[in-house]
Amino acid sequence: GPIADTPGMAKLAPGIDGKVVQDMIAEGIPIGRLGRGFDIGMAAVFLSCEGSGGFITGDILVVDGGEWLYKPPMIEREMVADLSRSVEKKSRDMRPDSSKDGRIRSK
Repeated sequence: GPIADTPGMAKLAPGIDGKVVQDMIAEGIPIGRLGRGFDIGMAAVFLSCEGSGGFITGDILVVDGGEWLYKPPMIEREMVADLSRSVEKKSRDMRPDSSKDGRIRSK
């Protein structure tokens, strides 16, 4: 996930105040903040400890504050509904023609 105060974060929006960019990104993370180096370090400690990660041999540990699980809708619900109605109407308007060849034609 996005980690605060790293060179990667600075490259996301060059020329814009880093705090502004970090605040915008943090809004999309369910726990409401960017990760810290400490968070990544604790994940590494977990995986390296015999008591906690000693039996893990291969997996993906997502350390992103829940960002991977949560994505707000890209399109407003009403826009999706309007598009869906439009597609349904076009589909209904296409019916088999009663002409002799029976091919489907748009009306």
